[in-house]
Amino acid sequence: MVVLGRCRRTLVCCLFLFLFLFLFLFLFLFLFLFLALAGWPLTTSALSADEYAIKAAYLYNFAKFVEWPPTAFATPDDSLLICVIGNNPFGDALTNLRGKLVGHHPVTVQELSSPADAPGCHIVFIARSQQLRLKSLLTTLGSRPILTVSDIENFTQVGGIIGLTEVEQRIQFVINTAAVRRAGLTVSSQLLKLATVIDGNGGL
Repeated sequence: MVVLGRCRRTLVCCLFLFLFLFLFLFLFLFLFLFLALAGWPLTTSALSADEYAIKAAYLYNFAKFVEWPPTAFATPDDSLLICVIGNNPFGDALTNLRGKLVGHHPVTVQELSSPADAPGCHIVFIARSQQLRLKSLLTTLGSRPILTVSDIENFTQVGGIIGLTEVEQRIQFVINTAAVRRAGLTVSSQLLKLATVIDGNGGL
């Protein structure tokens, strides 16, 4: 009888232990899923912020490998103006470029509401919010000494100069050399070696 009682107590203890482990595992999985779902928007926002910080750095580095005609600057140490048309996705990342030098030219940044405001710009980033009027913008900007850049899909195929793309979570870029020539700019061979190069008129 003593042995039987011990067996019963052992069986009850095992059942309680099993139930405890089951509940613990259930609560752990529930908490994990909750935190994962709750954290998803934050993760997406963080990735987006990092993406445009990198793209802002690309704009600055592009300027180092592009040559503008002398008439594009009023003086040898005139500012190099980076402009954004549309909803500015960069946040502070682009603002942080202000004052940095490209050769003898200090960088300045400006947001534009219209391409009519762009004559003084050296680089124009066209935001995704402008996709519907992209061809019109490029028609206006394409023959000016302005480096047009965007992350709108197929940007270079419709006449933009540099298109930013994401391939396997890495930002890469495409350069349309026909658009470079149309703008009267010169792009360094070093930059061309790092890019995917096309030579198309983009129907403009």
